[in-house]
Amino acid sequence: MATTEAAPAQYKQPSRKGKKAWRKNVDVTQISSGLDEVREQIIQGGVIAEKPSDELFAVDTTGSAEIQKAYSKRHKPLKADEILAQRSAVSAVSSKKRLSEFSEEKKRKKARISTKEYDRLRQIAYGGDAVQKDVIETGHIADHDPWAVQELQQIPEFSFLEKKRPKVEPVTLKQPPISLLKSGKAVPAVRKPVAGKSYNPHFNDWQELVQREGDKAVEAEKKRLLEAKEEAERLERILAASDSDDDGNESMWESEWEGFNDNEEDGVKSKRPERKTPAQRNRIKRRKAAEGQAKHERRMKEKEQQLQRIKELTKLIAEKEKAQAELREMVPVPLDDASSDNDDGEEVLRKKRLGKHPVPEPNLEVVLPDELQDCLRRLKPEGNLLKDRFRSMMIRGKVEARKGIPYGKKRKVTVTEKWSYKDWKL
Repeated sequence: MATTEAAPAQYKQPSRKGKKAWRKNVDVTQISSGLDEVREQIIQGGVIAEKPSDELFAVDTTGSAEIQKAYSKRHKPLKADEILAQRSAVSAVSSKKRLSEFSEEKKRKKARISTKEYDRLRQIAYGGDAVQKDVIETGHIADHDPWAVQELQQIPEFSFLEKKRPKVEPVTLKQPPISLLKSGKAVPAVRKPVAGKSYNPHFNDWQELVQREGDKAVEAEKKRLLEAKEEAERLERILAASDSDDDGNESMWESEWEGFNDNEEDGVKSKRPERKTPAQRNRIKRRKAAEGQAKHERRMKEKEQQLQRIKELTKLIAEKEKAQAELREMVPVPLDDASSDNDDGEEVLRKKRLGKHPVPEPNLEVVLPDELQDCLRRLKPEGNLLKDRFRSMMIRGKVEARKGIPYGKKRKVTVTEKWSYKDWKL
């Protein structure tokens, strides 16, 4: 047999070169042995590491018949198992004593009837459905029913009770619901959607919808900024008024102590304030009354100016609404268009609402350019159908606008510790 020569190796010779330097004499015995083992496995049928588990292992569920036969021959059961396995023909003695077991004659079985027959006999005995089963007859006829409200009112013993009023349906139950739209038109339950809200809309319709919603958002932001500015101006006016009041009080205080200034620079001590004469006190009272009257007149003048401004604004708004109503009457609205308030699907609600809560604003249903899908299968559902239906019922006047209570009152629970375990009884 030819012997294979291994590659020369220097095991104990330390490297005199760098860490990454190539060396000629390297020990490759481990690599060559691994390659030989893989080669032998390929010859025998394949690499074991690459084979699945089903080819390498097998589960024996039946067992070997020869081993069972050999085991059964040399296995001998215990004597106790043999005794317990024996069964006598005589029945065991019962632990409970019954007379029926000692009596020679067996008792006869009771005659039994079916459930259907039993129900039929019971109906015949109790009179069937014609008899009031919840009222028991005692031989004499009852003069009144104590639980009947109408008969209780006729009995003098119960005259102190209030008469029960009959339930009357409200008048509005027969009236049609009132639409909350400004035009007063009837709104269908499911309105016709706008073309720009489609999953694959036309570009012009989608651009028009985005422009309209953007204008709405800009107007709302302008309104918010204007309100914030007015609030800041109001706070500034309040601070200025409070500062002016402080200056007036300070001037009044200085007028009372007139002529008693400190002259510490000259080294002269200040004189103590002497007691005021009645003339000085009267003069101070007249000055305070005059300042108070001037302040009151100034405030009343500002209030009158504000009222006048409010009247002018109210008049302008009334004229504007009147002009819009005349213009609306001149341009008739088609009767068949009941699916939306305007042509673009925008709804305009009236100012006077039903109930004390306003109708919630609708969700912003605008799709951005990167969210547009040309396929209905890739469309992601958004929104809440329950909220949309509830808001539609509010606009149609079916229900009043409600506001959810996030933190409602809960039942108060008091936790106490029982002291019964401390009561000792000897």
